Amino acid sequence: MRRRLLLAALAALATTAQAATVAVDVGHFLDKPGATSAYGVPEFEYNHSLAAVIAARLAADGVAVRLIGHRGEMADLHARPREAEEGGADFLLSVHHDSVKAHLLEPWTWRGRELLHSEAASGFSLFVSRRNPQLAQSLACASAIGAALRAAGLRPTPHHGVSAEGVSRPWADEVNGVYYYDNLVVLKYSRLPGVLLEAGVIVNRDEERALATPARRALTADAVAAGLAACGVTSGGGSAKMQPN
Repeated sequence: MRRRLLLAALAALATTAQAATVAVDVGHFLDKPGATSAYGVPEFEYNHSLAAVIAARLAADGVAVRLIGHRGEMADLHARPREAEEGGADFLLSVHHDSVKAHLLEPWTWRGRELLHSEAASGFSLFVSRRNPQLAQSLACASAIGAALRAAGLRPTPHHGVSAEGVSRPWADEVNGVYYYDNLVVLKYSRLPGVLLEAGVIVNRDEERALATPARRALTADAVAAGLAACGVTSGGGSAKMQPN
């Protein structure tokens, strides 16, 4: 009996020791906070809120989490993958919210503010870089996260097929909403497998309202956790740890 307990304890310790570390990068920073939503909220605020929920969800599964850029001061994009690598991360997830091309934005007034919105696009998207040395795992994880988001009832957006500069941005996995975006700094300069998640389109008024809810953030976090487990990055075991940058 004592031998069995000892073996079980050793197995638990081994699981803890081998638990993956996921770097969760909060997209943008306070001085350049990304897109402005239909209701006038800077994208950084959405990224910060969702990243915190994702980090907590992963930690609850026993995944070690390193938050990057959550204080809003990390202006150097190259520092983000470097921070992840130096922190011992096994995977990098960069959290963002989406907009549309400028010509698709329309003016409207809300609570006395002149703002811009667009109903031309909605849905999530994921991006991987072919310049990342861990492309195969990056793509496997992006596809798995996209599949989990679809299983939760969300749909990918097709509006990234052509970039703002008019350059074709090819699908990596159309069914699951994954695009190739080779020049994303946080992905192409990382030696870790990595994915950039656009959780939804915040210039779409209806979708923004959904994205602001705790339920939608929890659903997205659950899908990320399921996707990372499905692609082999995490196992759900071990002791939870969260490490701010």
